[in-house]
Amino acid sequence: MSDPDRVSLAFIWDTASPHFSRRAFMKTMAFASAAGFVAACGGSSKGGTTSAGGSTTPPTFDPKPEAKTLNFYNWTDYIATDTIPNFQKDTGIKVTYDNYSSNDELFAKMRTGGSGFDIIVPTDATLVKMKHAGLVQPLDLSLIPNVKNLDPRFRTAAYDPGNQYSIPWQWGTTGIGFDKTKVGGAVTDWDAFNLPAVSGKSSYLDEARDAFAMALFALKKDPNTLDSGDLDAAEQYLIDLKKKIQKITSDYQDPLKSGQLVMAQAYSGDVFTIQADNAKIEYIIPKSGALSWVDSMAIPKGAAHPKNAEAFMNYILDPKVGAALTNFVNYGSPNKAAEPYINKDILSNPLIYPSPAELAKLPFQKDLGEDELAYSDRWDKVKTA
Repeated sequence: MSDPDRVSLAFIWDTASPHFSRRAFMKTMAFASAAGFVAACGGSSKGGTTSAGGSTTPPTFDPKPEAKTLNFYNWTDYIATDTIPNFQKDTGIKVTYDNYSSNDELFAKMRTGGSGFDIIVPTDATLVKMKHAGLVQPLDLSLIPNVKNLDPRFRTAAYDPGNQYSIPWQWGTTGIGFDKTKVGGAVTDWDAFNLPAVSGKSSYLDEARDAFAMALFALKKDPNTLDSGDLDAAEQYLIDLKKKIQKITSDYQDPLKSGQLVMAQAYSGDVFTIQADNAKIEYIIPKSGALSWVDSMAIPKGAAHPKNAEAFMNYILDPKVGAALTNFVNYGSPNKAAEPYINKDILSNPLIYPSPAELAKLPFQKDLGEDELAYSDRWDKVKTA
């Protein structure tokens, strides 16, 4: 939103609401100042601290009982219809749910402070940025015993070893979604955006690192490079490509489904969900390479209801709950214990669950620390070109 002192009101979760749909949640109006929202939530918490050596002290929480409230800020179209209703039924905790469409939007919201949210779902690289900026607080893993259900590779991941700050939500890859009947040629790599039939009918993501990774893969460069020459070349690649696409956006799902777009840089599960409504849409992992990523639940620093947030995290790690989420959103589950309950066509799909050999070719974004500016400064130039 343009006003950083306001937050957008999500609907209190109600699947009977006319604003609820499988593919899109209503973009709702701002309703209260951040200060007013936090006051209404009540309570406070204190995050842990990180020593110079990198060890984390446990967070300390306000001893007052928390109100039966949870304020959840998540990506658009990224939850099963029964996840929140069942949690509310099981716990009596009322969930207010709101959506964002990019990591940049989320980061900007958190950086202003006083957002009023108790759970957010940043992608791995953005979680690292938030840790550096002191925007998220350590978890009390004693309240999340189902953490044992995670696949071991998500317990030791470099972006958050030991799950000190986050619990994985879903994971996937960033590739190309396209209408196979309209692109006018073979789609195997990032150069498909140059197909004549795609001109003016495509999009790439409104995410600096994702967009630059596309350009760097296409240029056969390291997607995490800090080489200024490579980054300059990627910047020019994106500026040139911008002239051929319809728009830069992370809200590509409905336009791709409806035919307004015929190609989009896209997140894997979004495209698989679109396929349920439009069988002409396909997804590929480009042969020159693509990023894999993990979206993880985290608690903003100073959240009013951290114990409720941790109760929700533990709930998501229940095997059947985690499987139901994956069966609905069509992304990979980090929950190893959920696999017996995940649909077989998802588990056997190499575009959702790549083989170990393929995973080795799908790197995560690296934590670049202050060097992230090398990307963000160039991204500003791309956006304003």
